[in-house]
Amino acid sequence: MKKKIKIISYYINPISIEELLNNVTKWIRKKKPAYICVSNVHSCIESFWNKKFKMAHNTANLAIPDGRPIFWSLKLLGIKNAKHLPGHYVTKKLCDYANKNNFKVGLLGSTNQNLNKIEIKLKKNLKNLKIVYKYSPPFRALNFQEDKEIVNKINIAKVDILLVFLGCPKQELWMYHHRNKLKCTMVGVGAVADFLSGNKILPNMFFEYLGLAWIIRLITEPRRLFWRYFSTNFLFIFLIFLQIMRLKKFK
Repeated sequence: MKKKIKIISYYINPISIEELLNNVTKWIRKKKPAYICVSNVHSCIESFWNKKFKMAHNTANLAIPDGRPIFWSLKLLGIKNAKHLPGHYVTKKLCDYANKNNFKVGLLGSTNQNLNKIEIKLKKNLKNLKIVYKYSPPFRALNFQEDKEIVNKINIAKVDILLVFLGCPKQELWMYHHRNKLKCTMVGVGAVADFLSGNKILPNMFFEYLGLAWIIRLITEPRRLFWRYFSTNFLFIFLIFLQIMRLKKFK
């Protein structure tokens, strides 16, 4: 496993998709519980303010650069061979890999309608994909019995890869608290549910390359995302600038 690189207050693994898939295979073969954080600017700043989230994120078996600014930060911090691993890309690669290797997939989060759409669209292209578990939890805190039932059903279904669509920071905290209860690899991919279901269109590859994919999301959800992007993006730029300046000073 490559060492983690600190970006402001959380750690990222500069890893390739091939290395990620190899790690997932190893965990599944050894029946080792694990979880992966798919990390962007929002989660970076969340870890700066929220100690519980920071613990959950930094305890992950892998944390990968979903956001283009996180990828650029790795480059600026000296990781020349860093790879950009967007959540939608990683999710599709994992599903394709599961299809080829007979791994069982579970879907947790989003809405029942979305989960049904996701299953239909995935199986249209991946004929042998085994989706053995689907559940959209209610938008409230679950009681002990409800949570226990979720854990039991996931384990009974023998899920190998659990895609968690609960959104940041809820999904990272959920995976952290369930890391010793579930016998699978969990991957927190939040908003990817809307892309997989077809409810939202993926940003153009050119926009993603320039790090402007957030603009497309902002246009489609201005009321929900404006303040988040305004506050987190500027704070991120300021904090990563300070980190890079400190590194240069002490070189």
